[in-house]
Amino acid sequence: MGKSARRSNGNRPSDETLLDAARDVFDGAGYHATSMEAIAHQANSTKPTLYAHFGSKEQLYRAALEREASQLRGWLFEAYESVAGLTMEEQVRADMLAFFRYATTHPSGFGLLFGDTGSGPAAEVRDNLVHAITDQIAVRIRAYYIQRSLPPPAQSAELLASMLVGIAIHGGRQALLLSLPPADVGVFATALAHAGLQHLAPAHMEAIDDLG
Repeated sequence: MGKSARRSNGNRPSDETLLDAARDVFDGAGYHATSMEAIAHQANSTKPTLYAHFGSKEQLYRAALEREASQLRGWLFEAYESVAGLTMEEQVRADMLAFFRYATTHPSGFGLLFGDTGSGPAAEVRDNLVHAITDQIAVRIRAYYIQRSLPPPAQSAELLASMLVGIAIHGGRQALLLSLPPADVGVFATALAHAGLQHLAPAHMEAIDDLG
């Protein structure tokens, strides 16, 4: 979705229109500096309409965050499903590039989710999203082992998944902070992850699992 607010039929803005505006303004100014008046102006609407639809600024902020998290989760999980059965390296490459494509095509949504806010609704929604993505990747790591008649890793699968997700999130965030093209940074992050996996032996995974 672009920066311009979309309108529903007639003169009454839809929830999606208002959430688009909220996403863009919250991402640009941050939660505390954003006013409902600014969001209403961005949506070509009014403050009473915003309050009628969402109740409060915090509820609107949470709704915008949760919508972006749902969209990113759906985007990634669809990409994961499309590459199931490939080699681990091929899956990681596809996963990384999917994440950075999202940051490229949805910069305001990505910025809203992974900006500098460290507490409140943003932290809660972001943590839930990261846990969901990490859990899904860990499941796929175990499936990869099982498909090859190897003992599935235990806690090392979560650890590896968390590290891969961390590369994607921090790489995408830094790309936006430095005004670098996220797609190109995605290629860089993919190379980094691939190089690490090439030197990751089953014994390394087993050693972590033995600690549990």
